[in-house]
Amino acid sequence: MSRAPSSETASFQAWRRARGRRLVRPALVAAAVVVLLGVGAWVALYSSAFSLRTVTIEGLARLSKQQVLDRAALPAGRSLLRLDPAAIAARVERLPPVAAATVTRRWPHGLLIKVTERHAVAAVATGSDWMLVDIHGVAFATVAASPTGLVPLHVGESMAGGGTAEARSALAVYRALSPVLRRQVVELRATSPASVSFQLSNGREVVWGSPTDNARKLAVLRALLPRHAVRYDVSAPGVAVTS
Repeated sequence: MSRAPSSETASFQAWRRARGRRLVRPALVAAAVVVLLGVGAWVALYSSAFSLRTVTIEGLARLSKQQVLDRAALPAGRSLLRLDPAAIAARVERLPPVAAATVTRRWPHGLLIKVTERHAVAAVATGSDWMLVDIHGVAFATVAASPTGLVPLHVGESMAGGGTAEARSALAVYRALSPVLRRQVVELRATSPASVSFQLSNGREVVWGSPTDNARKLAVLRALLPRHAVRYDVSAPGVAVTS
């Protein structure tokens, strides 16, 4: 006959079983958590739970919604979690009329694209057309006739060549002027990036030179303008001259 286990042996075996259950239970819980996380990640990233269905675009004036959508290149049906808002905004900002763009997720199925379009302050004649230029000297659109209220900008080279740098220099000078003086500018010229001048509404000409030391040049020009002259040269502010 087999001998019944002693009470000490039975107690030891019961302890081992209990200990085994204590060791197995956390492992099972951890495995269950991993499975649930995996399922949750799949649902979030690849199911239709957060798939892109609607796109709202705000701030458009010159551009059409389709132009923005084409540039945004949004994959239909992709989860919002798999979209990169910064990358989408960067693509939209490659459109010439766009100064800035922001992209925001609208849970659970939407995307909001806010566009800030460039505002024309000057225009460059290009043959029979006019190229619109914003406050930073960026050319962003071509129109058949120059809109009223824009400052004519003359550059030494075509906008396809060195004219781009010249336009940026001219508008850097324009930005440096005070609002009151800026309103008196009726024409901007940049024969090179370092040779900027402009004409005021009273017919006087200001030779500015390069768009450097702008604060000092502006101070010198303010001091000179009360003097009667037709030409004010502040390109070298330490030896500014009038004629």
